[in-house]
Amino acid sequence: MFSVGQQVWHRDGQRSGKVLECDGDRVFIVQDNGAEVDFRASDLTAAPPAGVNAAGARLNDDRQAARSVAYVMPSRTLIAAEISPEHVRVLGIVPVRMLQAVAALFERRPSAGKFSALGVAEKLNVIAEITAVPYRTMREYSDRPGELGLLMGKGLADSRKTV
Repeated sequence: MFSVGQQVWHRDGQRSGKVLECDGDRVFIVQDNGAEVDFRASDLTAAPPAGVNAAGARLNDDRQAARSVAYVMPSRTLIAAEISPEHVRVLGIVPVRMLQAVAALFERRPSAGKFSALGVAEKLNVIAEITAVPYRTMREYSDRPGELGLLMGKGLADSRKTV
């Protein structure tokens, strides 16, 4: 298994980052661009794959581009059994205007119901989906609500373009 802070690479050579946490077979990493992603431990390696040096740079971009692989981000959905006081605290830090905007978008969905009727897990999942800011990032920025609001605002603006 990997240790927290260790540099790891995806076996396809297209993603790398430092380990944030290991949870069973899932390994959560943060990439150089700040994005948090999770993978199965078997998809990661501690050594850079062929065609990538230790700094993460490609040795031959043309050859690597020819074999590029489509990637689908695995989702990490919170469930009610996982909710702790920390989750409630993070939900309380989400700016009120952001909650109102997310609630409005959520309630426009067919048969969605009221946002206020959702539990903490469901609210965090909806916020993460609409703002494109995962819970782990919300928790990381919980001591900087202004920056969190900016991150969420960007994702919210992008999600409104698709509505």
